[in-house]
Amino acid sequence: VKSAGLLETLDEETRKLQEALFEVITSEASYLRSLNILITHFMAAPEMLGAKGQSSIIDNNERKHLFSNIFAVRDCSERLLCDLESRLEQNLVLDDVCDILCEHFEANFEPYIKYCSNQVYQDRTLRKLKTENNQFMSTLQRLEGDRQCQGLDMRSFLMLPMQRVTRYPLLVIAILDRVQTATERHKTSTRALHLANTVVGNCNEGARRMERTEQLLDIDRRLIYKNGDLRRIPLVSSGRYLIKHGQLTQICDRGGLRKSSLLASVHSKRRSRPIYLFLFSDLLMVTKKKVNGTYVAKDYCMRAFVEIEPMEPTSPKVSPTLLTALPLKPHLFTCTLMNNAKGKQSEMLLSAESESDRERWLSAMRPPTSANPEESVYPDWDCPQATTVHRYASAQDDELHLEIGEIVNVLRKMPDGWYFGERCRDGKAGWFPSSYVQEILNDHVRAKNYRQRLRMIQAAENLQHERTRSTSHMHDSSFVRPRPSPLMDRLRRLSNPKGIFQV
Repeated sequence: VKSAGLLETLDEETRKLQEALFEVITSEASYLRSLNILITHFMAAPEMLGAKGQSSIIDNNERKHLFSNIFAVRDCSERLLCDLESRLEQNLVLDDVCDILCEHFEANFEPYIKYCSNQVYQDRTLRKLKTENNQFMSTLQRLEGDRQCQGLDMRSFLMLPMQRVTRYPLLVIAILDRVQTATERHKTSTRALHLANTVVGNCNEGARRMERTEQLLDIDRRLIYKNGDLRRIPLVSSGRYLIKHGQLTQICDRGGLRKSSLLASVHSKRRSRPIYLFLFSDLLMVTKKKVNGTYVAKDYCMRAFVEIEPMEPTSPKVSPTLLTALPLKPHLFTCTLMNNAKGKQSEMLLSAESESDRERWLSAMRPPTSANPEESVYPDWDCPQATTVHRYASAQDDELHLEIGEIVNVLRKMPDGWYFGERCRDGKAGWFPSSYVQEILNDHVRAKNYRQRLRMIQAAENLQHERTRSTSHMHDSSFVRPRPSPLMDRLRRLSNPKGIFQV
């Protein structure tokens, strides 16, 4: 532009816009040159060829984890740069490039998501080779010392696609700030920014999903099932990830099994034992941590069937002798597995290390709540499901189009009859009228029934406990655990007619 004498003909605002547009092209060209150095200098080195080269010092898996689909990423950049340069050849004073960016962000950037998802394996493989393979280190130092690397190490080149993806929104923002509002060019730039942020989000989500999967695999390798009655559960599954894990103290009875009343747990020889909990997005795993870093599985329960309640040491349900079970002040809460690994009900009285630790466990396990008392909010791990009984055509962008027979997860219920949820077939979320769907039986409904039954039993136990305390004070005698009242026996029988539950 300068050599053609066009620079002097542009006003200040147009010149700044041209600089922002040119920055997209020049930075893409520089990025592509660096990608080619990674491919031709590092990846094509005889020592990095895997099984393809006789002098290779890495195997095929290590080569795959290091360089992933870098060829596809390079091709993606080449196609984008080709279209950008073609636009420049048409006119040295660029009108726009955001329309080209929109086209490529929508159709051609899938390789970036795959490459970013592989970052966990890439980092781990590079660290392993550097620490365990002396030949790799010497080769890497020789390759990185080449003048064309300009002092950069190989990891800097491997990180280029991730860095480039995060730079696209900044490049588009620079253009958006210099175009007039309420114009077609501003509309295109806004759309390009939205698509660029979507690509960044998808890349981050891909990397996070792969990191979570790697974390699940590591935990699964450390889990040991010694109890033959405890069925091994596949820990790695779609959508599952670790939320919180840590050690707690369980207040337990003489036989190591919990009884229906918390009071029984304090009259025992061994009053406490350490347990290690893994809280996943849809599952709670109860284990015992061993000194060798493994975990012995003791029990597990789907998260929707877990009920927790804080409990203070001053609670009438807790005997004063409980305080002697722990060396420090207890921070108690109950954790009830309403339908555990054996299809039974199991109750644990747990103590955290501190008040804040207990609150963090309670917050992690509890479902979200709404500030509006008339609105119902559900987590994705414990939400109602509904089937579409009438076709609904969305009238606005934030609404969900529904065909008859589709299954949706209901995440919010508004008092005016509108639901917010997501389609199970593709995960797309949006609003829809409740009159177009009908709720179906799922784990959320079953857990709700279990919870109602638990409330009835707890209410009966509280009533019995209050009566016992009153009688105890009247006769000025020591507390003796009473036999269950006829009312409580009747409630248990009514809520468990076929003996399905064991408490």
